Amino acid sequence: MIQLDDQTKAQNWAKALLNKDKWCILDTETTGLDNRDEICQISVITPELPQGWQTYVQPTVPISAEALAIHGITNDHVKDAPTFDQVFLHLMRRIRSNDLVIYNAEFDLRFIKQSLKPHGIQLAFPTSDRRQCRIFTNGGSIHDAMLWYAQWVGEWNDYFDNYQRQKLPGGDHSALGDCKATLGVIRKMAATE
Repeated sequence: MIQLDDQTKAQNWAKALLNKDKWCILDTETTGLDNRDEICQISVITPELPQGWQTYVQPTVPISAEALAIHGITNDHVKDAPTFDQVFLHLMRRIRSNDLVIYNAEFDLRFIKQSLKPHGIQLAFPTSDRRQCRIFTNGGSIHDAMLWYAQWVGEWNDYFDNYQRQKLPGGDHSALGDCKATLGVIRKMAATE
């Protein structure tokens, strides 16, 4: 039950984003999925930094066996890494005032908040429109590429009364690999005619 107008909107979003050259794609890997889990790897890519920036992060909780099975990051990988409060400043410098694009933004934003909390830092992100939030701490917007891609694919989910969320095609469960896969999805949507 694809709505042609909705697919065109998703395509136009992708084209507009790529034409701006003022974007940053972010992805994280985490110690698990619980409310106490944290980021253990983070990456960004930008038009100026297409090869990307990635770092391990030393969490305050151990990496779960379930998370290890997905991304392969061990506690030894992160034991000498910077903590998230140290990484966050570098991250904000890389994002600058660019729009922030995340595949499944709700997930990554939750873990950014959870990873800062043990260091006494609390952030709030607006969530009124999950496809695009107009406010971010740096002045840019937050875009959820997963929701735009679901709209572009157009598979309807009657239970949720919305488009079916899609797995990230080409993602490899590394933060940098998933950033590159997100860029690939955006380019795929933009190239459709």
